[in-house]
Amino acid sequence: MPRAPALSGTALQKELQRVAEALAGNDVKGPDRLALLRRQATLGDLRDALAQRKRTENA
Repeated sequence: MPRAPALSGTALQKELQRVAEALAGNDVKGPDRLALLRRQATLGDLRDALAQRKRTENA
């Protein structure tokens, strides 16, 4: 499975915000909405992993 390009913390937050705004609009339906929800989950996992890495490095 190919790896996605790495996102910085700021870029990650911006992308999460963009996805959240798209989902909040209620104009995205069906498969497109499902794709956005999957993207949101993936970005959330990346955000959590980044936070965990920072905690580990600072410990």
